[in-house]
Parts: sequence; C-alpha cells; structure tokens
Amino acid sequence: MPKTRPSKEKRDQAKAEETRILRIERETKENDRAEAVADDDALNLAAKIDRLAEIRNWFCADTAVVDQYMAGDLSRAETVGILATPIDEAYSTANAGTAYFRQERTARLQRKYHSPEKALELWGPEQDWPEPENERDHSENAEVLLWNLWYSILHTAKKIPFTDEARQEKLVDLVRRLKARPDPPEPVPMTIPLKRDWVWKLGTLWSDLIILGASIAEVRNDSCGCGAGWSWPEQQAEQNLNAFYARLTASGVANIRVQGEICAVDALEKAPTPWYRRVSPPPDHEILSHYITCAALWTIIAGKEVYAEYPHTRDERDIEVVDRILELRDNELPWNRSRKKYKGRARWETARREFARRRFEAESNNEDLSPEVRDLAGRAAKAMSDIVWQKQEEK
Repeated sequence: MPKTRPSKEKRDQAKAEETRILRIERETKENDRAEAVADDDALNLAAKIDRLAEIRNWFCADTAVVDQYMAGDLSRAETVGILATPIDEAYSTANAGTAYFRQERTARLQRKYHSPEKALELWGPEQDWPEPENERDHSENAEVLLWNLWYSILHTAKKIPFTDEARQEKLVDLVRRLKARPDPPEPVPMTIPLKRDWVWKLGTLWSDLIILGASIAEVRNDSCGCGAGWSWPEQQAEQNLNAFYARLTASGVANIRVQGEICAVDALEKAPTPWYRRVSPPPDHEILSHYITCAALWTIIAGKEVYAEYPHTRDERDIEVVDRILELRDNELPWNRSRKKYKGRARWETARREFARRRFEAESNNEDLSPEVRDLAGRAAKAMSDIVWQKQEEK
C-alpha cells in the first residue's frame, strides 16, 4: 500500500510555516494600528504612548494619581499618601488576613518533602486559617498594589521627554519620597510561611523599594523590537524611560545601572538588529540611532555608575590597542571571546572604557544619524573622557 501521509518532519515544517504566516499577519495588523496612532496629529506624545500601550499590551497601570501629581494638582505629600497608604494597610494586615491562608497552603505542599523536624524548621507548625471569600481576587493584595504602583510610575516616565529635565526630576523626587517613607509594621502574627513570601521577607517595603527592580525587568520586555515596535513614539518612550532610570541611578535613589550597561552594549558593541519585530523593520541606521540615544543619555547622566564595573584602564597601552578593535562587534570583541585563550596574558578588557569613548566619538561623526543624535554622542564621548581614567576609589 503506497504511503500517502507526509512524514513527521514535513508535517512539522508545514505547521511551523502556518504559525509563521499567522504571526506575520498578526504583527502586520498590530503595526498598522500603531503607525496610525504615531501619525495621528490630533494626539500629543503622552496620548500616543497611552494608546500604544493598549495596542502592544505593555506592562502598565492606571496613572491617574501620578498624572495629577505631575500636573501640579496634587502635592508630593498628598500623592505619596494616596499611593502608599493602601499598600501599607495591605502589608500590615497580611492582605486583610488572606495571605495567612495562601502561604499556609504553600507551606503544606512543601512540608511533605522534608523530615518532620526540618519541615518544622523551614515552614513552622501547621495552622488553620479561614479561606478567603473570593479566592481569585488579588486586586487589593500588597504585591499587586506594589506592581501597579511601579508600573504607573514607569509608564509615566515614558511620557516625559528626556529633554524635560525638571519634570523627570519631579518624578524622581516622588520615588525618593516613597523610599524615605517609614516601612510599615509587620503583620501580627508574623508566621514562618508568611515571612518566606518575598513581599514580607525583608521587612523593608519602602526603604528597599520592594518590587521596583522586578517591575523594571518586566518593563524591559516592552523595549523596541520586543514588546514594542519601531514607530517613533515607541522609540521616544524607551529613550525617555532610560533617561529616567539614569536619573534614579545618578541621584542614588535606586541602583539600576545594569539597564545602562545593557544600553551601552547594544549601542556600542553589537550590530544593529530589529530583534523579534522583523515585519517591515526600520533601516539599520535608525535602529543604531535609537540605541546610541539611549546609551548616550545614560553616559551623560550617570556614566560613572554605568561603567563602574568595567575593568579600570591601566596605562596608555590600553588606549593604543583600541585602534585594532574599534571596528569589531559582538563575539569578535576580545571580552566576548573565551578567556582561556588569553590566560596568563594582559587582558583586553582594560581597553573597554576607551573603546566606549571612541565608539561614541565615531558616531558623533556618523552622517547617517540625525544632528541631534550626533550631538548626544559627542556629549557622551566627552563625558567618557573622565570615566576612562576613573580611579577605583571614585566608584
């Protein structure tokens, strides 16, 4: 009997092709909607970014309170009170007592994997807690309220142009005031299972800005080429957000320099790529322009913090070798190769700061970039001049 059914390999290939076509169709429709918003002259930048957040399904939350603060309708103290009081209450009451039940349920699943003695040490004795009336409702939980707080602030930052230093600093000051707020008292009783939850574990809700770092990591997924496309408002939103991050870092409010390191690597050490958004991608010079802008803003505002972990320049020899590697990208760069090959020899990483300075300098003369971006690159190169020779104790 002749074999008529396609092989598994061919069936898998056909299924993959069908999935690819559907993805392209979906992305094309989404891009068309985004471009319509970008081209709508009736909308200002903030309104465009709000619409794009809905289209792209970005990580964000209701910004009404933060918007009133930015507009001057609420004082800083009023804003902090409105935003923080519900979180304090949820934290100190263990989400109105419901967290006890949920954490005890987790503990009961975990205790069976340990000896009775170890289970008692790790998870405490079994306790009965009333089950919440609405088990699926988490909207008033401390963790959810914290996620929404930080998402609202980060989304607001996207809407403030990086050139508007005063308004960006006003938003930084809001985060500073939240950090200075007294940490709320722990719930009573503080059970062992509850103490193992990441919201209650440290007891430093405000002083450590709990969940801000995790929120930033999630919002990173909405970068251009990933959760966002490449329309000009989406690029502007990411640039504004990175300037805000840099101001938080430079002011000492939050140490998120790793975001600046990512921007520096994307702009200076990698070839431009549209990442996952490969339907109608922009030209390479536009992608490069975006990355250079983000990296330059970080370098100008918080350069010493961004490059603090880069190996320190030893002497003039580190400067001279940059001529040999300036055109290299990605895995061709010495610090991205296997270090076993260079074991026992002078390490090229000590030239990395000068490499960054020279790359900014080169892009400041790149005629494919706009005058505004070239100017930012030039300012970043100038800022790097001091950072190249930054001493260990200056970190």
